[in-house]
Amino acid sequence: MGAKQENNSTEVNIKWISILQLTRIGDILQTAQAVRLLKINHPEIKVQLVARKQFAEPIQFIIDQVFDECISLDLKTAINLKDGVKGSIRNIASQVTIINKRPIAASINLSFSKTSTYLHSLIKSEYKLGPFFNEKHEQVIQDKWSQYLFSSVMRGNLNPFNLVDLFAAIVGVKKNNTHLSNKEFSKEVKNKVLIHPFASLDKKKWAESKWTEVVYNLLKSNEELTIYIAGSNGDTESYEKMTASPILSKFKDRIVPLLGKKLTEVYDLVDENFLFIGHDSMLSHLFSFKNIKSLTISLGTVRVQETAPYSLNNYVLSPKTNCYPCFPDTKCSYFQCHADVPFHTAIAMAKQLLTSNSLNMEKLRKDVTDFNLNSVDIYKTTTNNLGQLLLKNLLDENKSAKEVFRDFYNVIWSYSFSEIEPTINLPKLSKNAVEALSMMPGAAENLYELAEFGKKYSRFILEEISNNSPNIQSIKNYSVKIDEIDRLLDVLITSYPLLSPIVDYAKVAKSNLSGTNIVELTESAFYVYQEISTSSSIIYDFLGKLNIKKDNVKKQTSSRTDA
Repeated sequence: MGAKQENNSTEVNIKWISILQLTRIGDILQTAQAVRLLKINHPEIKVQLVARKQFAEPIQFIIDQVFDECISLDLKTAINLKDGVKGSIRNIASQVTIINKRPIAASINLSFSKTSTYLHSLIKSEYKLGPFFNEKHEQVIQDKWSQYLFSSVMRGNLNPFNLVDLFAAIVGVKKNNTHLSNKEFSKEVKNKVLIHPFASLDKKKWAESKWTEVVYNLLKSNEELTIYIAGSNGDTESYEKMTASPILSKFKDRIVPLLGKKLTEVYDLVDENFLFIGHDSMLSHLFSFKNIKSLTISLGTVRVQETAPYSLNNYVLSPKTNCYPCFPDTKCSYFQCHADVPFHTAIAMAKQLLTSNSLNMEKLRKDVTDFNLNSVDIYKTTTNNLGQLLLKNLLDENKSAKEVFRDFYNVIWSYSFSEIEPTINLPKLSKNAVEALSMMPGAAENLYELAEFGKKYSRFILEEISNNSPNIQSIKNYSVKIDEIDRLLDVLITSYPLLSPIVDYAKVAKSNLSGTNIVELTESAFYVYQEISTSSSIIYDFLGKLNIKKDNVKKQTSSRTDA
């Protein structure tokens, strides 16, 4: 009895965190990377993963290395016609009971779906991070990093953070700039390539003919090379189309299909002798756990800053197409971004990585024509002083307007949410960037003024409420003014989309104001406008340091008129 009581006491003292990640395999792997960093800082914390069975089972071998427990939910079996509504509810409740067996100090929802939000509401935890529903059936997101993730990721191309770093920030991981640098890297010379030429969307993958050219050229140039092609059983038709070309007929013995193989088999097979080449997929995230050298070809909806493999010195090839990256529901009859990434460039990069494990840009410029290089960006993964994963553009030191604003937002959000300061150097600007940024000081001023008006009318409401006899009509009038300000903010970012992350975040923050009465809610709204005001001031100051000032607009307009 005494021993049992001691065990119970020990169990109570253990801090458990429950993390919900109900999305796909790649998201679970990125979550695992964040939790791996957490366990380095806090090995005493126990972490429970809640994931869908269909996505967790294939990578159970990775999950077991990182998490202390995995609850695999079989929602397809739980919700069914045979059991009906009441039976399905009982099935889900029994799975939630398993989750709640642990004394959960904090639950963290990293999958922003209705299913995970409902499930998060049912978990008994002291603190909740990420979205959940309250007793009034209102979606609530209390922590700032989750509010940012909800407002910014997949809404545009201005998020500066890799998803692993965002997950780590929500979980509360403290990193430094060495957490990725103390690993072994793949061998200098490699004689094996694993290619994953498939993707979940046609937008994200090259035509088979391009991959045929890649395979042919790599095998032709290196007699010692063996190429393995990974994919699911559903990719068989595409694989056969790719390898049926007559130019590959004499290389059949050096092409090894791995279609339908278990991920454990593929993971165990690939070692430091391999180079991985493929589209943005869960395999690139899987191999980042082993620091396999990788070349990712990003197309369609892929946002390279968010989804690059989380390890150092890997390479990403992406198009400069104006409409890239697009959204999953954007219709496209001709994939221009596919055409803008020539297979010649990928082949030249792969050849260098096979022989020297890194890219020599001077040699690449000799091997690939300017015509082919002008339509692409080539990035290398690196880190900043905070250990955040960054992408360094190897082709062009001059930054675009979007890249400049991503740097601004990295500083703004890192300091605002975590009080940490990334170090950024003043960038060199392209002519197009200077022109695009020339209108932004005035736009930042407009944003600041609107935020100050928001603060002003919030303060008026607070002052009116504090009177002995508050004037209800005055409060309503001030509220109308605040609504007008919010509409003007929407108009502003339509004209100046580079400022949209600030307004998008403010919308989510305002919809999750903390407080139980009008005074507390108004105070919270005041602080949201204060954040907008501060962010716009920082951007205005940054633009000044780049010598992009409001007066520059008049000067540039005058010089064009004179010309």
